[in-house]
Amino acid sequence: MPTRLPPGPRAGSSKGERRSVFARGPDGVPRLVAALVARQVEEAGRPDPAVRGMPLGLPALGAREIQLVESWIAQGRPQ
Repeated sequence: MPTRLPPGPRAGSSKGERRSVFARGPDGVPRLVAALVARQVEEAGRPDPAVRGMPLGLPALGAREIQLVESWIAQGRPQ
């Protein structure tokens, strides 16, 4: 049986609706990029309860790798 996350900032909107990881948050940063940066912040010992970092349980990506993801999203996510 699949595990379901409770509605909230980590699972989607406050109404439990699903949102794309590419959607921009209130600060204009794509949710995926915010989660990658949040992982760096978690490793520095300053976790943000509003954003769960990823990759979960693995080392954070470096700034250059996060910039690459951000550029890829800005270019329309070409394949």
